[in-house]
Amino acid sequence: MPRAVRPDNHDGLMPLEIHADTAIPCHPGQGLRTGRGVLAAALLAACTPTWDWRTVPVPDTQLQAEFPCRPGRFQRDVVVAGTPLKLFMLSCEAGGVTYGVATADVGDPARVDAVLHALADGAGAAIRSADSTVGALKMGGITPFSGNTSARLHGYRPDGESVDESIRVFARGSRVFQATAIGKTLPEPALGPFESGLRFDLEKRLADPS
Repeated sequence: MPRAVRPDNHDGLMPLEIHADTAIPCHPGQGLRTGRGVLAAALLAACTPTWDWRTVPVPDTQLQAEFPCRPGRFQRDVVVAGTPLKLFMLSCEAGGVTYGVATADVGDPARVDAVLHALADGAGAAIRSADSTVGALKMGGITPFSGNTSARLHGYRPDGESVDESIRVFARGSRVFQATAIGKTLPEPALGPFESGLRFDLEKRLADPS
């Protein structure tokens, strides 16, 4: 339980002594009230919620994702199912879970299914997953490829630590997407907003590449 010392004060204010084991609430309306603005500022600075969800548009696409942290941006050249791709990624870590959304334009719609299957298979192989739940992904705005997949995987890192992973691979037109969350555990507060937050803004107009 939080401990607070409230010594008498001649000016009528009740100063608080916050101890190291004091739980600091991070929700509006649950903070400690005080007449001293300095203490209020200190409480706000000390309050760091594990998941700070925000909507992040995936550049040059109509996809929007929910991240609990500010994602970094990365790009690399890869070959997936024999197809060279320029893979763009958003990624960050919060509460022991690493979140990522990656995308690339395959170019040839006839190769999209092969790429989707390879992305899903590669995720399982990376963590040596022998225990998985895999199903077809139903999501508004995606193109109906057989490789659109939603999966929950259980496997191991290279150091032998067990991990859980949620993965969704899907496509819109010739552009493929992969959304992953991986951690020692994936509790609902850490995973639910990420999975449900994947959505296409179909009213967004993309720049003409020509």
